[in-house]
Amino acid sequence: MAFALRVLLLLCGISGLFTGVWSVATVPIPCCPTGWTRFMDRCFVFQNTRLNFTDAVEACNNMNGSFLAPVRNSVEDALLFQLIRNGNGGAVRDTWIGFHDAIKEGTFVSIDGEKSKFQNFRTGQPDNFLDGEDCAEIDDEGNWNDDGCADQNTYLCAKDLW
Repeated sequence: MAFALRVLLLLCGISGLFTGVWSVATVPIPCCPTGWTRFMDRCFVFQNTRLNFTDAVEACNNMNGSFLAPVRNSVEDALLFQLIRNGNGGAVRDTWIGFHDAIKEGTFVSIDGEKSKFQNFRTGQPDNFLDGEDCAEIDDEGNWNDDGCADQNTYLCAKDLW
């Protein structure tokens, strides 16, 4: 049985050489738009314009097919914090990221409705202060905070490459 399988694989391999099945195809590697930073399979850009959460979502959607950046893991979180610092000359302002709990209080989901698997809220947060904080931001220390969605913050956009 093992011998027959080896012979079959050998014949398929030889056949592939003659038919071009094993030919090398060129696969284009996608690039980020100018001014964006690539990390893994996504591109990110910090926008140093202050908008409310809804307007930030819309602004990202209108920019190269991107979206307000949900953070997937601690490495992305650190990268985004650095992009905020770089975009503000070393200072950090509260900056919108792509999470909210407007559907169910305390359950943060990304703007596409997927439950957040990674969170980095500072101690005591989220607290939904005065029942009016449903949108997530990165604060001046690099931690997350829930904030009122009408507040005017800078924002981060992300774009999938694949």
